[in-house]
Formats: sequence, C-alpha cells, structure tokens
Amino acid sequence: MVQQCEMIHVMKAYIQSGNGMPRGMSQYTAWLGFSNMGFETVLFETADDLDACDREDVVVGGLGVVRARLRALGADTSEIDYPEELRPFLGRRLWKTTIDHVNTEVGTWPLFVKPVEGKRFTGCVVASTKDLIGKGCCGEDFPVICSEVVDFVSEYRCFVRYGEILDVRHYRGDWSKAPSREVIEQAIAAYASAPAGYAADFGVTSDGRTMLVEVNDGYSLGPYGLWPELYAQLLSARWAQMVGTNDSCDFGVPVPGM
Repeated sequence: MVQQCEMIHVMKAYIQSGNGMPRGMSQYTAWLGFSNMGFETVLFETADDLDACDREDVVVGGLGVVRARLRALGADTSEIDYPEELRPFLGRRLWKTTIDHVNTEVGTWPLFVKPVEGKRFTGCVVASTKDLIGKGCCGEDFPVICSEVVDFVSEYRCFVRYGEILDVRHYRGDWSKAPSREVIEQAIAAYASAPAGYAADFGVTSDGRTMLVEVNDGYSLGPYGLWPELYAQLLSARWAQMVGTNDSCDFGVPVPGM
C-alpha cells in the first residue's frame, strides 16, 4: 500500500545581507526573530538572488528591493502615510502640491515637506532656499505633501498587528515627554481600514499635545528596539495580506515580562 504524503512548505524568510551578515539593524532584527520562530532564513544580496523565492516567503531588505518583489507579485505598494480616518489626530493642516510649487511659493515658508512617492528625500522643514538643495533635479517636478510646522519635542513609534498594539518605542527627542496613551488608543481604534501590520508615529508638542506624525506600512519599517519575534510577526502579517497567502506567524509569542 502506497501512502501519499502532502508537501509541507518550509517557512522561509529572505534577509538582505552584505558580507554574509544581515546588512542593517532592521534586517538583523528580522533575521533573529524569524530564526527564533523556526524559519529557514536565507541571506541574499541583490534582487537577482530572489528567483527561488516562493510567494509566501517574506522578503526583508532595502525599500526598493522589497517593493520590487511585492510589485512583481501584484501587490499594491502605495504610501499610506496619512489615512483619512486619522486626519483628526494630525492636529495640523496638510495638503498636496509639487516640489516646484514649494520652490516658488516662498510666502508659505516655513513648512514641512515630504515626497509622496517613496524616499526621494527625507521629509524636512523648508525655511530657506538652501533647504531645497538636493530635493529634486533640474526640470523634474514631482508631488509632495506639505504641512504646517509643528514643534515636536519627542516622537514615539506604535507597532500594531491585527489591530493590537504590540509596543510603543521612543525614537527621537526627549524620552521623558511621553505621548498620551488615550490618544494613541483612540487613533488605533479609529483606523478601520488599517493593514494587518503597520506602525503609527506619534509626537508630543512643546505644549504637551499628542499628534500623529505619520503611518508606516508594515512591509518596510524600522524596529526601533521592538522585540525581534514581534517584529518578524508584524512583517509576516503584512506580507501575507499583501500577496494573498496565509500568515505563517499567526500565533502568539510570549513576551519577556508578560
């Protein structure tokens, strides 16, 4: 009698590397988290090394590499920086324009500017002409998001997976200026269209208000000290949602001290 055996898919995570080691803190944290949960972790250097990847295999690496892989699988990688449900938590005016308009509308300065598409440049305050150096090429115009300048004295990242807050981590400014737990919980609850995994950044202003800074999609974000297994689970949840597969990490993980 011949018994038929089902093929069991080995859980894999592809981690971008350099010189045989995860190439940065995000990659190292993901490598550690997936390894501790029993995944086979495969180190790769360039997108050409991903040919053997299966659809469900999570890819962790530079933004360009991860986006290219997701798009190849038919996933939508549009930015989710400022979801409509969370506009009331911004506490400031926000509008879209182009980098050329920012350059010519001197009367609107100072203002905070960040590109709509990808990481053309890091968001910054534009208060003078020198602040626009390196923010585009001659003859190239592209959409940007602008907002009123806010004096954030501290900033914290809130990690969320399947609607549950995993942790909140300080990443900039005065650590003693903590955000309002009530505001954070209200914002997360209000985000009805939230992805399976993401992070919401909150800032505390000089007058003590807690405001949403921006939302970061879960397929590519920094861990900022988040426990490795939780970080890997968040990445896995969002990856599975985006490519339409089952989440191999859809289980609980014991957290130290809990």
